[in-house]
Amino acid sequence: MHDLATFSLDDMIGCGAMLRGLGEGTRSMEDTAVRVARALYESLAQPATGERCCALVRFFETTRFDALAPERRTYAQRRAIGEPIAPETTCLHLLASAGDEPSWNDPMASAGHLAIPLPSEEAIAQMPMIARFCAQLGLTTSSVLRPERFTELAERTYDVFHVEHAEESPYVPARASFVSRYGIRSVVGCGGVLPTGQMFAVLLFSKVHVPLSVAQLFRPLALAIKLAVLPWSFVEADEPKAEAPRATREEVASCAP
Repeated sequence: MHDLATFSLDDMIGCGAMLRGLGEGTRSMEDTAVRVARALYESLAQPATGERCCALVRFFETTRFDALAPERRTYAQRRAIGEPIAPETTCLHLLASAGDEPSWNDPMASAGHLAIPLPSEEAIAQMPMIARFCAQLGLTTSSVLRPERFTELAERTYDVFHVEHAEESPYVPARASFVSRYGIRSVVGCGGVLPTGQMFAVLLFSKVHVPLSVAQLFRPLALAIKLAVLPWSFVEADEPKAEAPRATREEVASCAP
């Protein structure tokens, strides 16, 4: 176990070694992402009590709208409130989730993050957490929207996303229903770009205070995660997806916020 309250260089090295090996024997990128989210949720804990340091760990990936699985495309189209989504539109979708609530362990149960269309820089600007995440990692929103330009950035090492005081931050949504209710004190995120142009991002919502010095230790962990998912990024980029059914007016109206 690695306690976030006292997370050290040795913890980072041990955690990185664990993450790098999580891609072995998996069946898909989603399967690997599930292992990553679950491993971080379970291993970041207080050794004396076993209490989890994070209330929630989530693994996101960007991909084209027409490359999403059918149910995710339908979900993204509902979020667009009737506006048609172009096939090449970048979407941020939730690949894996692990957390304190039973529903947080199934991405399909997510009320608002299963698949988020990002049609423009203006749209990203209206999503403070996503915009801030890109800015802190050192990614321009134009690169996120144009994955073909992303491929040249695949070799870079990116910074971390860090919100030291979550309850006071405008970048963490649902402060009453999530941050305060579950005692979220800090948020840490890391990510990077795969050779296919996809961006991946891992977010940890911590119940213990995480200073910047600790958050910076997650920067090398992004490379460990990248090595775990790398083989599957090439495979799934070439897989055709079945056509998604169109959302009815009733489905659009019932879309969760």
